[in-house]
Amino acid sequence: MLQATKTTEGIEVLPWVFDQMKCRLFLAKMVIGHEYPFNCVNHYYLREFLNVMQHAFKIPSRNTLRSDCIKFYEDEHVNLYEQLGQLSCRFSFTSDLWTNKGGDRGFMAITCHYIDDKWMLRKRIITFMPLPSPHTGKHIADAFYEKLVLWNLDKRAFCLVLDNASSNDSCINELFDKTPILDDLPVDGKVFHQRCGCHILNLIVQDGLSVLKNEIRDIRDTMKYIRHSQARMEKFKLACSQSQIPYKKPAWDVPTRWNSTYLMLVLALELKVAICRYATLDKRFYVDPAEINWEAVECLVGHLKVFYDATLKLSGTKYPTLNLFFPEFSEVYLTIKRMSCSPFPFIVKMGADMLVKFDKYWSIGNSLLAIACVLDPRCKILVVEYYMKQLSPEDVDKFIANLKECIKALFDEYVGANASDQNQPRKSKRQKTSAADGASSSSTVTNTKAGLKDYIKERKNSEAPKSELDDYLVDDLMQVMWMMSLTSCLGGD
Repeated sequence: MLQATKTTEGIEVLPWVFDQMKCRLFLAKMVIGHEYPFNCVNHYYLREFLNVMQHAFKIPSRNTLRSDCIKFYEDEHVNLYEQLGQLSCRFSFTSDLWTNKGGDRGFMAITCHYIDDKWMLRKRIITFMPLPSPHTGKHIADAFYEKLVLWNLDKRAFCLVLDNASSNDSCINELFDKTPILDDLPVDGKVFHQRCGCHILNLIVQDGLSVLKNEIRDIRDTMKYIRHSQARMEKFKLACSQSQIPYKKPAWDVPTRWNSTYLMLVLALELKVAICRYATLDKRFYVDPAEINWEAVECLVGHLKVFYDATLKLSGTKYPTLNLFFPEFSEVYLTIKRMSCSPFPFIVKMGADMLVKFDKYWSIGNSLLAIACVLDPRCKILVVEYYMKQLSPEDVDKFIANLKECIKALFDEYVGANASDQNQPRKSKRQKTSAADGASSSSTVTNTKAGLKDYIKERKNSEAPKSELDDYLVDDLMQVMWMMSLTSCLGGD
């Protein structure tokens, strides 16, 4: 039997050789990838299939398969360890805690995020482990730092993103007080601890939704009632037809996820006429659509759109999002403040509740978010300055000055010890050259002009050199209007 293999020189045909270990490896990968039980190798028809495909393959036992899966994990662990060790970047981390359905076992996951040497955005789960109770700040900090040391990333950390549990705040204090991690963090760890932006938005909006909890409950009950049986679904299709609106399948939300509640309310507004018509067709329907304050629901949806759009942007995983946080959170903050001017009392109350929660969990002067915005060539200092003048006009100058100082400190750390040498003017060589030129040709007008040229260069180089950061900050913003016009044309096509 022959096997065709692609090479750099073309297609090479070689004799095919059966490899028992390679087959076992891919069987282990299949079991891991599809979460099959180890005893799947005892299933009759799977064994029949494997025997037909390759009778030379010796099907491993469940214990051997388990060992193969563990070995595959250990090999991948070593490969990832070596890959991370070869990178020149720093690493950011996210950490989450879970409990099982019974609530008696806890687990901790740590994901590292980085940009590799080819400027590709990457993330890898480096730990998923049991974490026994109690989940105190000290316990979390010890487990986190232990895994960083295990992966040799403790001296290459940049920031850690956690949710807003009080134990996570004490975790950061424990890391700074009881471990040497602070010694190797940029700008003395000022940007190390970051709160999860989407989690903050969820907490803020959940507080806001409570002002219309009765309307939300009635709409949720309506959706569940109609979806309960096929007969009710058919009757609702009839209601949509009689109301002359397109049929859409009713769907209810997950109460702990506000964005699903938002989508449920949007759908309910689209189906409002059909829902009212359905109430006349089904005499057993216990929710009275006429008692739902649809005007208030529509007003609520309008105010929540900015939160929903921000969540979509900030929860992306295929592109960097840190540079988006400052402008998006600023827009959210301004939206909340504008709610105080609403003619609807419930919107005013919702805005007040949201503002309290927002101020509790997020600081307008978050350094890292502002730095990331400045490093976006479409934004730079101007965008931060624009929003700060609206958010806190009395603190703009102080904030911008501190921001520039922090950016410079961060830049200097990344440039390293060689930055000053690279930016020093090269005087000695030019001085020797100009002196030699002057000595050899002092009698000619041409060489006099050459000396003038060298003199101008020398004076220019004697000025304080500018760094790449200085040049970047004074350059114009990257213009994206041509990209917008191009994408609009493509969208039209």
